[in-house]
Amino acid sequence: MEKKSNNNSVRHVGSNVKRKNTTNKNVKGKKKHPRLKKVIIIFALLIVLLVLVAVGIFCGIFFSDKFALSKDDLLLSNANTVIYDKDGNVIAELSGDENREIISIGDMSEYLPKAFVAIEDERFYEHKGVDIISLTRSLLHNILSDTTQGGSTIEMQISKNLLTSDDRTMKRKIKDIYYATQMDKFMTKDEILCTYLNNVYFGKSAYGVGKASKVYFGKNVQDLTLAQSAMLVGITNNPAKYKEHREAKKRQEVILYKMKELGYIDEEEYSQAISEKVPFKSEIE
Repeated sequence: MEKKSNNNSVRHVGSNVKRKNTTNKNVKGKKKHPRLKKVIIIFALLIVLLVLVAVGIFCGIFFSDKFALSKDDLLLSNANTVIYDKDGNVIAELSGDENREIISIGDMSEYLPKAFVAIEDERFYEHKGVDIISLTRSLLHNILSDTTQGGSTIEMQISKNLLTSDDRTMKRKIKDIYYATQMDKFMTKDEILCTYLNNVYFGKSAYGVGKASKVYFGKNVQDLTLAQSAMLVGITNNPAKYKEHREAKKRQEVILYKMKELGYIDEEEYSQAISEKVPFKSEIE
């Protein structure tokens, strides 16, 4: 009787072991499925992104009479943007009476352009108006996360700010992609960056680095220190939030770290800028 009981016990234990192994196999099978699904989603998104870029370029080619640009449209030396069609007729004029001053790259602090490129478009000098890597990353992030992330290049931001609109439509994005690629054909990178720096909004009714420098620090833009330059650049991300000094300081530290990471500044410059006091003009007066 005792032996029979022991055999039953052994068989019972063995059956449990089998169930456990079967369960483990099922778990492993379930783990593989989500991975495959993610790979398929990423592959599909890459195809969609490439198609979007291609559509933007080809639509621009076929409808270039409506989207025609010239170099003078965007080099705002006179603070006015005029858009012409292919026959030279004026089809739109953007007023430049905002609170701004037009400053050339050579008359700015050397740190300002570097700070903008570092935080806004780190591959600015490598791409031709559209950064496929950044667009893909932001697209995946926006789909898989609750937060949103932008993938626009500096050229695409210029297009949105000066030539199209803030509408979240496919049509607007296609135009921005086309305009961005065209800018890189007839403008140098310094000219593109200069256009951006002279038109970006800093809050407090200030457009462009020239005016913003005086509004926030009471000094000419060429006299800004590294710490002040990074502070000013950070405001453009969200002027309503970063025009407050405490928030701007947090953003400044992110930008300085990014500049160091990309090799625009060394460790010593980074440490000095982090520790430098950079009060706003409004806090001193």
